[in-house]
Amino acid sequence: MHIEAELDTVHAERLLELQQRLQKPLPEIVADILSTAIDARIEAPETEGQKMLSIFAEEGLIGCLQGDGNLSVDYKQHLWGNG
Repeated sequence: MHIEAELDTVHAERLLELQQRLQKPLPEIVADILSTAIDARIEAPETEGQKMLSIFAEEGLIGCLQGDGNLSVDYKQHLWGNG
């Protein structure tokens, strides 16, 4: 595929500096940059809930309590008895 792009001065200079540092052809550098950007977009960021779930799992808190599975409904009975 052939792609033409017009870059502003800042981005053009940064791209050329990167090319000089890496000593790679410009099309290869651009392909690597595009690949990285596309892969980053495909991977959905972890939600707050997923972060908490992984922390709880790492700490051994998932499945550590015994019960009937209705704690969100009858938590008062478990905390204070028959109340």
